[in-house]
Amino acid sequence: MNPPSRKKKKLKKTIHQQDECEGEDKISTLPDDFIDYAVSRHVEDFTVHFRREQKGIKFCRFSSNSITKLDVRMKVGGVEESDCWDLPALTELFLWLLPTDDDKLPVRCLTCLPALRTLSLMVWDLWEQDVNLCLPELTTLTLIMCKMPKNIWNFPCLKSLKLQNVEFPGNMNDMFAALVTLESLALHGMSLQDCYIRCPRLLNLEIESRYFDSFEDNIVVLAPKLTNFTALGIFQITFEDSKLENVYLKVRGWINRTNIPRKQIKEYYQQYIFMLPGLGRAEILNLQLETIEALSSLSDSLVGIASPFHNLKYVKLPPRFEEASLSNTLRCYLLDGSPTATIVATLPQNIVSHTVADSVTAQNVVIEETLAARTLVNSEDIQKDVCFEAVDVGVQEELVVHNSKDHAVGVIHGAAVEGICNDHVSSSRGNTYGLWQCNEVKSEFVCLLDQIMKKYPETFEHLTTKNKKFCTMKLNMLCTAVSDFIKTPMAEVDAEMIVEYMEVFTDLKKLGLNVSWLVNRLNYIEQNQFSQPLPPKLHATDCHNDDAKSNLQDLQIRIDDAKTKLQNLQTLRSEKMQEIQEAFGTIDTNLAVGCVGDGLLAGP
Repeated sequence: MNPPSRKKKKLKKTIHQQDECEGEDKISTLPDDFIDYAVSRHVEDFTVHFRREQKGIKFCRFSSNSITKLDVRMKVGGVEESDCWDLPALTELFLWLLPTDDDKLPVRCLTCLPALRTLSLMVWDLWEQDVNLCLPELTTLTLIMCKMPKNIWNFPCLKSLKLQNVEFPGNMNDMFAALVTLESLALHGMSLQDCYIRCPRLLNLEIESRYFDSFEDNIVVLAPKLTNFTALGIFQITFEDSKLENVYLKVRGWINRTNIPRKQIKEYYQQYIFMLPGLGRAEILNLQLETIEALSSLSDSLVGIASPFHNLKYVKLPPRFEEASLSNTLRCYLLDGSPTATIVATLPQNIVSHTVADSVTAQNVVIEETLAARTLVNSEDIQKDVCFEAVDVGVQEELVVHNSKDHAVGVIHGAAVEGICNDHVSSSRGNTYGLWQCNEVKSEFVCLLDQIMKKYPETFEHLTTKNKKFCTMKLNMLCTAVSDFIKTPMAEVDAEMIVEYMEVFTDLKKLGLNVSWLVNRLNYIEQNQFSQPLPPKLHATDCHNDDAKSNLQDLQIRIDDAKTKLQNLQTLRSEKMQEIQEAFGTIDTNLAVGCVGDGLLAGP
């Protein structure tokens, strides 16, 4: 159920075919013009994604005192070694590499950035970099599909590190040991051969293994302050001198069950027997439904094995899972190691508050989508669509003026401009979410839902859904429809759109949402636009009103002019009377306009 597509105005300027060279010159300069224009408008949030056909761009064009967040997808071929940018206010930088023969990261991209706090690199080769890069203020680093450098970087303030599908040059133990301020670490989709993670301040650790990796690899963690550990997949891990308060075991999405035989999947799950003893320090064990299914399939193998969980306080079950569904063998394996351990569906309030407070950093840094998800195509979340049917600076101006001092995003097209009509612009950081009555909705919908609840509370009277995800989906569908409906210009309303919106509102009603207030407005619009000839009459009346107002303004101007002339004449008369009195003495003030004998025979 999608809102009817709105008619969009397209900015367009035709490039005449009679001078192809001139047209090509205009196209080739579009990226430079776009960047120059955005910089001149002092944008703060700037995203530019170049196409493969685009030639290398000069870094110095991005130099600005205003840009605080920069997201660039580029290739570095043909860029001069001396070229560098100056971005003193930049705090967040995202660098994506387009497929090219040269995938070496120009280290000069990371210089002259004194305020940089967040750095994300994607598809770069850092292997042969010999430069000892130092970013003293950097707090968050994300590397995706990169080749790690051999030397150790100097990041004295780094608190969050995410490595996804990266290649290590060998032993990475020294790199982890050098990150003495690190608090959150996420390692996703890579082989960790005998990895030793020693981080004295580490609070949150998340590791995702690959099911086809060798299970013989062992990970050793020395993190005395570690609070939260999330394991996606099955691998051997040992914690030394770590209190390990919260452990989250996940296997959802780890194996593609459609392509792997059931027997082989059970063999993968069998490795849990060797992994779980390494988590014996855990105080709270959080289990997914798929994790319980995996462990339950091992019940026969768990018989007679002592429980490794000697510090365990709670086993947290997933929502809507009945404790009675646990096999006795699995229950004994989880609980027998600690006499005080219990199975709960909801953690005590004091435990919940403590856990949430400790895992804030992990939620903000570790649990996030990959960088590739930040650029949306044909998404309902796009606030402004720009269709590039032809290349013209006007497109840049319309886009940048809308976002200046705030946010500028562009998808720059190179030489290939024919048929480009499905590329849009979007937020450089992707979707953000907020909570509305314990439901996770898109952040821009929170205020909208508050307004609906305040003015039309009956909307949610019959919204009863036990499935929280389904309820959230309903709320997002409602907000998407309402947001699109209320922003539709009256000039774009036609009979087809009326029918489409009526179908949307009918579907919302079937979901338990009372949208009668939307239906009433739609019926009113339909009646006035199509059923009765009221709009033309109303428009004619408005025209007469405008004419009357214009005439009234003209009369008011003439009255003001007459008042000014009267005041001037009165002033002039006073001056003339004063001259007469000085010449002939005091006489009747009316003599100037009366008869010659006025006042001669009048009595005292």
